[in-house]
Amino acid sequence: MLEESTNSANNSEIEYIQIAADLLRRMLLELKGLEANDPRVRFAMSHSGHAIQRRLDMLSEIIGWLKAAQDPSHARELGDRARELIRQLAGELEQPALEAERHFDWIT
Repeated sequence: MLEESTNSANNSEIEYIQIAADLLRRMLLELKGLEANDPRVRFAMSHSGHAIQRRLDMLSEIIGWLKAAQDPSHARELGDRARELIRQLAGELEQPALEAERHFDWIT
């Protein structure tokens, strides 16, 4: 019974990590779409866009490993790494998003 509830909690955590990764991926795609219209967004993305994409790919790999992890301590470590990577990516995507927001505030 305890093992079932632990597995359920782990599955929920994996789902939340996947949702966060998907949201970050969508945000990156939207920012890439805005690059053509705003030189400030293009500049912000030129400095971080490729690194962000690589780390999003790394996050996807970690999610795959997390799904396959049998050892609870290894799964916990992978979950910690995934959450830290999500925090870092969110912080890095914030700057180009703020630039894009300033651009649209100016238009309206």
